[in-house]
Order: sequence, then C-alpha cells, then structure tokens
Amino acid sequence: MNRYEDERRSKLEQRTQLTAQLEATQEDEQATDEWLAVIRDYAQLEELDRPTLLRLVKRIEVGEKYEIAGETHRDIKIYYNFVGYVEL
Repeated sequence: MNRYEDERRSKLEQRTQLTAQLEATQEDEQATDEWLAVIRDYAQLEELDRPTLLRLVKRIEVGEKYEIAGETHRDIKIYYNFVGYVEL
C-alpha cells in the first residue's frame, strides 16, 4: 500500500511540474505572437522614432570597448519587449 501511495505522490508531483512547464511554454508562445504582430506593423519602417523604439525595445546593454587586431569593438545587446534578447 505504501508503495502505491509513494507512486501516486510521485505522479502527482510530476503532473504539477509538467503543468507548470506547459503554462510557461504557452505564455512564451503568446508573447512571441504578440511580438510578431508588433513587428509586422513596422515591417516597412524607414525611420526609427522614440515612440516606436519604446514600443519595441525593453532595454539596450552596451558593453565595454575592446580591441581585436587593432580594431575597436563593443558588444551591444538589444532586449525586445515580449521576447527578450534575440541573438543574431
């Protein structure tokens, strides 16, 4: 009887974890769909203005300068609303 009760608890815990993962995946999918809808609105954008930037971008991280083969470089990461950082 104890073995069956332990198995039941284990299965219940596994179900709870899988349900949480499913909900997180669905939230990510919804956020991605919202981001794509916003991006479609700006597909033909020719000039970036402040309101558009605020709607699309959550934050921009600018790294320290460094040199490679005599050329100055700097890492820049753009975190978009809804989807976060997208590595290109």
